[in-house]
Amino acid sequence: MMSVDSRPTGEPSTGQFWSPPIPVDDVELSPTLLRQISFCDDRRGYRAYVVQVFADPAGPPEAVFELAFNHRSKRACAIFEAVRAPGLCGPSDRVVAATDPIWVVANSPRTAIDAAFQALVDRCSD
Repeated sequence: MMSVDSRPTGEPSTGQFWSPPIPVDDVELSPTLLRQISFCDDRRGYRAYVVQVFADPAGPPEAVFELAFNHRSKRACAIFEAVRAPGLCGPSDRVVAATDPIWVVANSPRTAIDAAFQALVDRCSD
């Protein structure tokens, strides 16, 4: 995967890409992810982010990473979720599959997502 395509409009894009980390309110994170950070001594230092994953620049996101990142400790916990296309299910039933929480060490929310993605790839190769 690569970052958001910055090529001029009109040039075809290939492959998947994702958005930059988007800050969100903590309550928007998965209950599983919130439970993970609730056990941390520095839980108040975590900030919530969402990264949307796209296959088509004009289409809806096909997946998301949810991320809780602590700038001070450089720790993050992420969950990857596949989502359904709109219209295939009810509006509140979008998650198709989700990973277990993935803990990584990183310097920023962006590098935390990169590390979480690499951890997923490594798990798949086992």
